[in-house]
Amino acid sequence: MIIMRLTGGYHLVLAGLDQVEVSPGQDVSPGMRVGKMAGSGPSQPQLYLELRAGDVPVDPAPLLKTPGGWPK
Repeated sequence: MIIMRLTGGYHLVLAGLDQVEVSPGQDVSPGMRVGKMAGSGPSQPQLYLELRAGDVPVDPAPLLKTPGGWPK
């Protein structure tokens, strides 16, 4: 699992990765690969994504559909 601290008090949680390619406390840049999903197997790999504003879950769908949709 990866938990990224984002601007504006947001956190992004990613789980289900086969390999994590970043270290705790490491800065990441937009577009940087942070991990890798499993290639194949008996079941389809699934990525869990959760966006939180502080302790409150936020629906990420509007941000994923809009280029540059990140809150200012």
